[in-house]
Amino acid sequence: MVSMKGFEGRKALVTGGSRGIGRAISLELARRGVDVAINYVKDEESAERTAGEVRALGRQCLVLKADVSDHASIKELFKELRAGFGHIDFLVSNAVSGVLGPADRIGRLGWERAMNTNARSFLLLMQQAVQLFPESGGRAVAVSSIGAGTVLPGYAAVGASKAALEALVRYFARELASRGINVNAVSGGPVNTAALDYFPGKDSLVQEWERRSPQGRIAEPEDIAPVVAFLLSDDARWIQGQTIVIDGGMTL
Repeated sequence: MVSMKGFEGRKALVTGGSRGIGRAISLELARRGVDVAINYVKDEESAERTAGEVRALGRQCLVLKADVSDHASIKELFKELRAGFGHIDFLVSNAVSGVLGPADRIGRLGWERAMNTNARSFLLLMQQAVQLFPESGGRAVAVSSIGAGTVLPGYAAVGASKAALEALVRYFARELASRGINVNAVSGGPVNTAALDYFPGKDSLVQEWERRSPQGRIAEPEDIAPVVAFLLSDDARWIQGQTIVIDGGMTL
């Protein structure tokens, strides 16, 4: 039975909340009693499908299209969020983008795409979210990757952006703690989502990751979502500025 402590009637924004890890987080929060605003950028069909699942759980759901790599789009997103929910209690920064390839082949556009979507977006989202958190405080969780500290094939741009993301988590945590705002991150190992399709030699990579995993498999989105929910809960009130690794022991 899931715990409802600190969740019932709260409101959350989940960026990239319609598919993969974001969908699992949106549904996990809805099951715990949270109204969810799902952000997406392209796949409206998936966003509406996930929103239907949230509503079927008895929760309110907003569907908000916005490109979180763009400052103006984020400002418009929060304008719609304020109109729809009035405030939010939780921010989950999950949207991700980037290019795969060797570090010596990364171009300016690929670098900027990764940094703007994965790192700068969290900076801008937090700057907006603190204005919608209640006076009592709020919670934020950023979804990172083990590629922030471990070399993965072709992952230089995304990995660097995730390392920057984790640094921002620490800075926001330190600066906002006195306002009752907790900021943390989760770092997943390889997760079985459509994102893996972009890796060259996907099948052999997955086999290698499964071989290295003590549990003989890679993660499912549903392995990540409950840890995000825990960090948003009152039970995690004394965890601040941390990156929790959720990789089934693969990096041990």
